[in-house]
Amino acid sequence: MRIEPYQLKYFEDCIKIIRSNTPKYIDPSEHSMFRDYLSRNRIIYFVLFDGLNLIACGGYGLNKQKTKAGLDWGLVQSKYHNKGYGSKLLRYRLSHIQRNYPGIDIHLDTSQKTYKFFEKFGFIVEKITPNGYGAELDQYNMVLKTIPDN
Repeated sequence: MRIEPYQLKYFEDCIKIIRSNTPKYIDPSEHSMFRDYLSRNRIIYFVLFDGLNLIACGGYGLNKQKTKAGLDWGLVQSKYHNKGYGSKLLRYRLSHIQRNYPGIDIHLDTSQKTYKFFEKFGFIVEKITPNGYGAELDQYNMVLKTIPDN
């Protein structure tokens, strides 16, 4: 497995990944937001390969003050779920944040179908919005509190 920064040449592969997770994990209405996100010039986003196959993608963003990070669009090709790829990419993103922005809290939103995955890494549910993503896809807002360096 290798992880490298996202480049525009990976756009279509990432689109295939989001499609593979629709509608079970992703509401179709989110596809245009994901396309817009991938088209931005300055995003912190990564892709994970197993051999030549692009298996997963995910990144993060920062608020203007760089005091809070938010995980963005972490996705694994559906046929590769539960094989460790999502965990590997999440650990990489968390490490990247903690190395570059030590001591900041890390936020994310996900659904009722995946929040338990993030709990395994120490994320705590702060808020639940029923149907927050669409019909029968609740939005779970979660946070990973970090201890500031002294």
